[in-house]
Amino acid sequence: MICNYCGQMISRNLTIKEIFLPEKIAAEQLCLSCAKGFQLLEKKGSCLGCQRQLSTTPYCNDCIMWQRRYPEYDFHHEALFVYNKTMQEWFEEYKFRGNYRLRYSFAVFLQAYFKKKKNVLVIPMPISTERMKVRGFNQVEGLLDAANIAYQPYLVRFIDGDSQVQKTRKDRMALKQPFKLTKEGQEAIIAREVLLVDDIYTTGRTLFHAAQVILENTPSKLYTFSLSR
Repeated sequence: MICNYCGQMISRNLTIKEIFLPEKIAAEQLCLSCAKGFQLLEKKGSCLGCQRQLSTTPYCNDCIMWQRRYPEYDFHHEALFVYNKTMQEWFEEYKFRGNYRLRYSFAVFLQAYFKKKKNVLVIPMPISTERMKVRGFNQVEGLLDAANIAYQPYLVRFIDGDSQVQKTRKDRMALKQPFKLTKEGQEAIIAREVLLVDDIYTTGRTLFHAAQVILENTPSKLYTFSLSR
């Protein structure tokens, strides 16, 4: 096998679990050298709302603010990896340089997470039409496709805008509602458990905008998830 990220040959024995992975996923894994740079998030000592790494308080300041803005929303966000320098560089290559092959990098981790989310309606965060023209793919849908996770593109972004990476925290918090649900989506999520999926969680502003649209159509439960936080 060849490392999905650095292109070096992977010379190690596969585990029993890896042997039974779908052929494409097994062939596109990260080598040990690349994998060690990615840091899994610890639930212990993290914010109960968004998994930000904390030391003492149960909730971070951002989550306290969101609880005030959305008092009826039982918010609980989960993520898998810390957004460290290694993850930042990986997203730069995947998301902004368009290396679509990298969508397989974390397929094994995503499969393990979503295995616990059976009978949940998965909705990926959309990107603008302008961004789609430039990039050529939705990075969240790419991650889900690589892990063979079924989803429905019921959420639509109707306001184009610059990349969130280019915005300051103040700019992100001031963003107007950019999302809406398709007509089919409005009907499909009623009384369903919904899992809203993004790639990176920063301030939470984008996810809360999307969550607000979904909650207006009365799902039985809404969860949010991102690959990195």
